[in-house]
Amino acid sequence: MVRVRVRAGGADAVRCVKLAMAVLACLCLAPLLAHAETTLDKIRRTNTMVIAFPANHFPFAEAGSDGGPVGYSIEICRKIADAVRREARLPQLQLRFQQVDIDGRFEAIASGAADIECGTTTSNASRRSRFDFTVPHFYTTTRMMVRKDSGIHSWLDMRGKRVVTLRGSSILPYVKARDAAGVLDMRWIEATTDEEAVALVLEGRADAYADDDVLLYAYRAEIKTPEALDIVGEALSVDPYAMMMRKGDAAFKALVDREMARMIFDGEIQDMYQRWFMRPAGARKQALGLPMGYVLRDSFRFPSDKIAK
Repeated sequence: MVRVRVRAGGADAVRCVKLAMAVLACLCLAPLLAHAETTLDKIRRTNTMVIAFPANHFPFAEAGSDGGPVGYSIEICRKIADAVRREARLPQLQLRFQQVDIDGRFEAIASGAADIECGTTTSNASRRSRFDFTVPHFYTTTRMMVRKDSGIHSWLDMRGKRVVTLRGSSILPYVKARDAAGVLDMRWIEATTDEEAVALVLEGRADAYADDDVLLYAYRAEIKTPEALDIVGEALSVDPYAMMMRKGDAAFKALVDREMARMIFDGEIQDMYQRWFMRPAGARKQALGLPMGYVLRDSFRFPSDKIAK
């Protein structure tokens, strides 16, 4: 509690009142000023940039042979870190990678524990109301993984069957809408990890695993019997992956956007895509053989974070 003794009358009393008001104003503003620390301020203060990433999301992000993360998204974010190092004049800037799960990625950014999330997060309207996203680095669609001997080839074949989705996944509204449109009466199973979801299908405890198609192809490539699974069903959506940042931090977002545009116009992201999607890459030296889709290719002509939905 602040006490200011004021003597009655004269200029001294006026000065004392003004001093008391100034002290109180500073005390009230202190928490707001502390909260208002920008991402670049935090990076300068700690000389460290914290990058959140998901585990086992090849070819976007996974643990490399030396334990550090590698992948298409990781390579892009390392370039973003180089831009921060250059523009913020921090030649000794350190990088720290923080592994996050499907729920923890949002908390890491919202709390300021991580400065940017680099992986497979979809930029949709709901998330953009809470976070900022940069220019998309990939576009995916929703399909499903099934056993090849299941007889399932389309969503109509899923009538009355069991579909597993990941908790918190952005694809759930699309699958729910397809279920309602076709009166499929699908039964729903929720998994907490992609490994769990794939195992449910392999073991016959779920008939299909619905997710982003590029991730389904990657998960299938990682198992011992990839020939046992198939990716089927018409595409339910077209969704952009983009790097996620704290909402309203204009200076940091502008820096990230500038570097994304530079990489696109210089052809660096296109080269990264070739390395990670068309050639053997990652810890297992897998090649997805997935050429760049026309939506992503066309988006690189006029890179923008403005997404229709």
